[in-house]
Amino acid sequence: MRADRYKHLFTKELLMGPNAVRLLEEMLENHPIRGGRVLDLGCGTGLTSLFLARETGAEQIFAVDLWIPATENWKRIREWDEERKIIPLHADAHDLPFPDDFFDVIVSVDSYHYYGCQERFFAEKMLPLIRPGGRALLLVPGLKREFEGDAPELLVEWLGDDISTFHDGNWWRNHIAQGCEDRIEIEVYETRQFEQPWQDWFDCGHEYGLDDQKFFSRGVDQFLSFIAIAVRVKEGGLSAPCSAIST
Repeated sequence: MRADRYKHLFTKELLMGPNAVRLLEEMLENHPIRGGRVLDLGCGTGLTSLFLARETGAEQIFAVDLWIPATENWKRIREWDEERKIIPLHADAHDLPFPDDFFDVIVSVDSYHYYGCQERFFAEKMLPLIRPGGRALLLVPGLKREFEGDAPELLVEWLGDDISTFHDGNWWRNHIAQGCEDRIEIEVYETRQFEQPWQDWFDCGHEYGLDDQKFFSRGVDQFLSFIAIAVRVKEGGLSAPCSAIST
């Protein structure tokens, strides 16, 4: 596996959750990037941007994160000798500084659920940035299935307020399509990988990872999955902006 080439970087200083590099690798096996301009949204410390730069045909990668300063990521990018390909930015997903039709691909691994759960978010914030024929490759932690009634107490104890961001694949399919179902094609599936990305997180020794591991030992993993969402923007189609299309 190509992700194993980066094992020396799977540390508590660089990982920010279950191993996004492994999850990205699986997504790219099904949806390769062979060129173009890529947005790595919620790039964290830049590991996914590094993987995109070295393991795909992407020509230019904009590494955007809200929590990690761009200067910190720029230092790492230069150490990795990828400053010609990767451009770091500090920005909020709700107010991205890019023109319409700018990206061939938007990639987001283990961050989209934090900001993308609001109604019509994809239609209003993501879709305008993607050129016709372009794609969005989104991967989020989620549920194996939605709950009828209240969520299990163990899950609530683990996630707290973030429980509102965890959903199953059918929920995400319907949510992404809000306001733009006629302009996109969506493929949603559970990833093949689950245990190893989490194990890398536990093994790195980060205090949050160790805390997550305690909840896994109590059985919280029985409710969870990783959900891959591949969106293709149709060529041509409706001329009205997505936010103006009634559902």
